[in-house]
Amino acid sequence: MGLPKALLLKNKTTPIDAYESDFQQNDYDPVFIPLIQHKHLPTECLNLLKDEAYLSQLQTIVISSQRTVECLNESIIPNLSEYQRKALLQKTVYTVGPATANFLQRCGFTNIRGGEHAGSGSILAELIISDLGSQAIEFSKVPSILLLVGETRRDIVPKRLTSVGITSQEVVTYKTQVQDDNLARFKLHFSPQCWVVFFSPQGTEEIIEYLKDQEVNIASIGPTTNDFLCSRNVHSKVVSCKPEPKALVQALKLA
Repeated sequence: MGLPKALLLKNKTTPIDAYESDFQQNDYDPVFIPLIQHKHLPTECLNLLKDEAYLSQLQTIVISSQRTVECLNESIIPNLSEYQRKALLQKTVYTVGPATANFLQRCGFTNIRGGEHAGSGSILAELIISDLGSQAIEFSKVPSILLLVGETRRDIVPKRLTSVGITSQEVVTYKTQVQDDNLARFKLHFSPQCWVVFFSPQGTEEIIEYLKDQEVNIASIGPTTNDFLCSRNVHSKVVSCKPEPKALVQALKLA
């Protein structure tokens, strides 16, 4: 018998995907099945960061998606001047989850907050408010925070910041589109009793219906995704306690 197969319903992060290495190190055979396509939208962000007056007053950036970091790494940072690049990488960046934090570190950012200590947008928002509150500055006088987001996103962070008087600006850096052959590609790799890991509801509807008639081990990256599956009468065997590779692999091993 070969290694137990784990179908990961996500795009493989470039240049390194920590899920691949952690699964392989723990004797699983990870197979990535991308369900959505990402298109970078760097223009608006580039225009802001090339405005040196804006760049000099910018203090804080919030990033909650690895797709945004990919856009920064591949389509934004390479198109900045040396001065602009250095200035950007010195900004305080708040992010959700250790994987995104590690990616930001590899890009050259040096002041990263949140990461493994912020597993959700709501926790991240409270951390930002706590940090800014400790600086003895009125929230209304804090320079506007730059939120780099996807075209489709939740508004937890900006709403919470606004509620205490902190201004923010959302700039879209990528958009997503569901691929039209998800179920067909999934069936090519699926085998009974394998693990199927859900990272997001997007693009999963046909796969969920197919799995209702199969013997399968289902894992969710977190409670929000698990709630979505439960609403479709599909139940996870495990739910990762944190949205990161090591916690997910550990949950599978204990199942």
